[in-house]
Amino acid sequence: MGVVQINTTNINILTLLSQEKFSLEELSLYLNLEKKSIYKNINSINSFLEDENLPLIEIKNAIYSIDLSKSQWANLFTRKDFITTDEIIDYLYLKFIHNGFINLEVEKELLSISRSSIIRYFNDVKKTLELNGSQYEYVVGKGLRLTYLSQVNKNIFSKKLIKFFIKCDFSLNHSIFIIDLIKDYNINKLLNNLYVIFKTLNIPTTHFIISFLCSLHICTEVFGGFNFKSDYDYTQFSDIENLIRLELKDCSTEYQTQIFYFIVSLNKDEINFEPTILEKAFKIIEEIKIDLNLKDLDSFLEKMLLKKICFSIFKYENHIFKVRNIVTGEKEKIIINILENIFKKYDLNLFFCDKISIAQIIIKIVIEHNKGSLKNILLLFNEVILLDDKYLKESIYGHNQKFNICVEPTFFYKLNPKNYEGKYDLILSDEPSLNSKAIMVNSFNPIQIFLAIYNHVFNQATKHLVYE
Repeated sequence: MGVVQINTTNINILTLLSQEKFSLEELSLYLNLEKKSIYKNINSINSFLEDENLPLIEIKNAIYSIDLSKSQWANLFTRKDFITTDEIIDYLYLKFIHNGFINLEVEKELLSISRSSIIRYFNDVKKTLELNGSQYEYVVGKGLRLTYLSQVNKNIFSKKLIKFFIKCDFSLNHSIFIIDLIKDYNINKLLNNLYVIFKTLNIPTTHFIISFLCSLHICTEVFGGFNFKSDYDYTQFSDIENLIRLELKDCSTEYQTQIFYFIVSLNKDEINFEPTILEKAFKIIEEIKIDLNLKDLDSFLEKMLLKKICFSIFKYENHIFKVRNIVTGEKEKIIINILENIFKKYDLNLFFCDKISIAQIIIKIVIEHNKGSLKNILLLFNEVILLDDKYLKESIYGHNQKFNICVEPTFFYKLNPKNYEGKYDLILSDEPSLNSKAIMVNSFNPIQIFLAIYNHVFNQATKHLVYE
């Protein structure tokens, strides 16, 4: 190990840089840290990397990046000292509940940390247990034994496992200690079985759901899992039950039953997030609907937005640094401004990349919701041969039947503009300065034509918004 000690902030910065390149401003947004602090931490990381004879974090055109091979990244993140404070606390919490017993002297040696550190970390675990009604006792000379586990702590146990499984999918930075704790559960085989079940049933799934079902496998063994049974007539889902029994024959009957009830709820299009997250997401959506005049919002679009917001809240609250560095346009900035005001009102926050993703979904929703306000569209083409372009006409007319689109040569409009007054909601043209209200498009590009139409729909729907 090098002379320089690595800390949680250092690890979080490296976790981000293992996924993308970032400017100082972007790192500040994702980590919620002052730029000076990030700059100081990058210098510390580089000292550590230099001690380890590894490439350093470099800055080029104001963008930070690091060029490590896959094996170099893997070697870094499988070191015992490459573990964050959150991961240590999660591991101690999971191990205590999973085994029902813990010896802090043994854990201190395993984690290679001091006695004062292990006591400090485990105090967080004890606080979470005590505040939520769980009980434990000290066994003289041996350690601590769990005597009662509350429902709330069962839920927290499941959440910490979900967090671990989500991180395993994308990040090198997941706890090798938790991997060792659950090594006997044969999770890879379970993942293959779950894939077959969802593929066969043609039920859409998400990363969160699969991570939850992996967590449920362990929860069922440790404390019996959870109750997902509802008031459905389950006899009509015998095909689902038979498939689960076949694919999960090596799992316990209790796990098979809970999976069955859970998948039926998915089939019924229920939203499977914990109530506290759902409550926050519903508040956000209601505010969005008010700010953007989205009354009577299509239920499919609303559920899509709800699921994204719920997962984003879960990621942020559990410090899951899965990010994408997304370029924002003017439309995204308008929506993000609305979101920031809503988050401020309810004392909430999300990772910046999730705010952008949610903004992009909202843009789609705003356009879909307001398409009906635009009926008649006039396309004026200066390029004569376009009037005989069969492909262009099929693309335009077949793309969306909601619009009445008329294609005419520009010179007709120039001949007598008054013939067109009051007949069209939108005019698009490939000729500059034809009309102050006309929008310029590349007449050979149907995609750009519809992008211009959708931009107009969005701009009209958001013109009532006033910003500083």
